[in-house]
Amino acid sequence: MSSADIVNEHLEAYVRIIKSAEANDTDIIVFPEGTLNNALQTTYVPAAHEKVVPCLNVTGMVYADFLMQLSCAARTARKYLVINLTEKENCTAVAQDTRPCAANGLNVYNTNVVFDREGCVISRYRKVHIYVEQKNTTLEPEYGIFETDFGVRFGHFICFDILFYTPAEELVIRYGIKDIIFTSMFYSELPFLTAVQLQQSWAWGNDVNVLAAGASLPVAGVTGTGIYAGVQGDLVSVIVGGVGIRKLYVSQVPIISNKTLTNDYEYKQKTETSMPIVASDELTLLKDPQIENFTSLLLDFTTQQNITQTLCNNDFCCRFDIATQSIDTPAETVYYKYRIGAFKGQRTYQKNEWSDIQICALYACKNESVASCAEIFNSTAVVKPNIAFKSLQIVGDFMKADKLLIMPNTLDGSLLSLSAETLGWHVIDQREHYTAHMNLTRPYCDSLLTFGIYANYYDRSATTRTASYSNTTPTVLLCTLALVLLVWRF
Repeated sequence: MSSADIVNEHLEAYVRIIKSAEANDTDIIVFPEGTLNNALQTTYVPAAHEKVVPCLNVTGMVYADFLMQLSCAARTARKYLVINLTEKENCTAVAQDTRPCAANGLNVYNTNVVFDREGCVISRYRKVHIYVEQKNTTLEPEYGIFETDFGVRFGHFICFDILFYTPAEELVIRYGIKDIIFTSMFYSELPFLTAVQLQQSWAWGNDVNVLAAGASLPVAGVTGTGIYAGVQGDLVSVIVGGVGIRKLYVSQVPIISNKTLTNDYEYKQKTETSMPIVASDELTLLKDPQIENFTSLLLDFTTQQNITQTLCNNDFCCRFDIATQSIDTPAETVYYKYRIGAFKGQRTYQKNEWSDIQICALYACKNESVASCAEIFNSTAVVKPNIAFKSLQIVGDFMKADKLLIMPNTLDGSLLSLSAETLGWHVIDQREHYTAHMNLTRPYCDSLLTFGIYANYYDRSATTRTASYSNTTPTVLLCTLALVLLVWRF
C-alpha cells in the first residue's frame, strides 16, 4: 500500500466506527496515537481560537481531506471526537526561538485535535515529550484543555507525556482538571510501566477519570487501552497479545466533582472476567534497566510462609509483611519466584530524559536470579501459582516535594492491574514525609507479577528539549487500531 492508501484505509475505519450502532449513545470518542496519518501525509491544523470547521470546506482552506472528513463525521454524528495525527506547520522566525528551521520550511508535530459536535476544532495540543520520534517540539509547552456541553472540562496529552509533570500532572495540579484524555502508542515495560498498569496507577494516584486510547500492535510491544474512574479503579481495561485488533470499548463514566462521584451516578464495578495469561512471545516487552540495582531479597516460601522484612536503598526504606499458603501444582507447570525490593535513584529514558523515583515492591522473577526479574514465560509454558498470598502489606516513607506523585502499582498475569476492591491504599501526611500503606484486602490466589508503591519526584526530573529542527527523511508507520468510545452521564 502507498502512504496515501494507508491513510485512506485508516480514515475509513475511523468513520465506520463513528457511524456504527455501537457508537450511537456515546458523547465523546477517543482514538489512539499514531493510527491515522504519517509523515508523508501530513496536514495543517487550525488553532482553537480560530474556530474553524474544516468540514465547511471554505475557499482557500489548506487542510488535508482526512481532517475535513473527520470534521464532517463529528458534525454528522453530533459527537465530540479526539484524534491524534502528524501535523505540519510553516516554520516562521521567532526572536525567542533560536532553533533553525528545516530546509523544507516546515515543523512537524505529534498532535491531538478535538472536534466538537459542530465539527469545529476546539483544542489542539502538540506533544511535549517526544519518544523515538522525528518530530518537533514547541518552544514553550502547550496545554490541551477544552469544555464540553455535558458539563465536563477535559485535559489531554499524549503517551510519553504521562511520565512528566508538564503537561500531564500539571493539568491536574495547576489547572484542576479531573477528566483526562490520553492518546497513546505505549511501549510496555516490566515490572512497573506496562500500559494499563501505568494508566490505572496514574488515575488512582491523582483520583481523576482517565480515558486512555491505545494503539494495538503487540508484535511491536504496543497495546493497552482503558477507562478509569480514579480510586474506583478501571471500568474497562485490556491488553492484547498476539494480533492487534480494532475494537470499541464503551463505558458510562462518572463525573468527579471535588473528588466525589456525583449523586446521580450509580457506580458499578466492572464485571470480573478470567483474562488469558499474556506470554512473552505474544507481546514484545521492555525491561526496567534499573531492576538489578534494587536492594532486593529473594523470598523462599518453602521454608518461611510468614515474612516481615525491612529493606533500604540509600536512605530510603520499605517495610514488608507477607503471609502465604502453599498450593499444589502439577509437575508440568512452572511458577514465578518472588523478590521484594527497594529503590531510590534516577530513572533514565532515552538518555536525555529522566526522573527521580522511589519504589517499594514485590515483583516476580522466572527463577532465583535477579537477571530473570521483569521477565515473563512464553506461551509454551503452563504457568500456575505455587502459593496464595493470604496477606500482603507494604509501607514506605516518602520525603515531601513540591512536585510528587505517589501511586499504587499492581500487575497480574494477564498484564492488567488488580481490581479496586482487592487493593487497600492510604497515604498519611507526617509533616516532613508521607507514609504510604498498601495492602491486599483479601487473599490472592492467581499469578501476581507486581505489587508495589511507585513515587515520581517530578521536581527532580529533567528533559533535554529538541535542539534544532531536522529535515530528515520521513518514515511511514503502519499499525492497526484500538479505539475507546465513552458515554458520559450528566
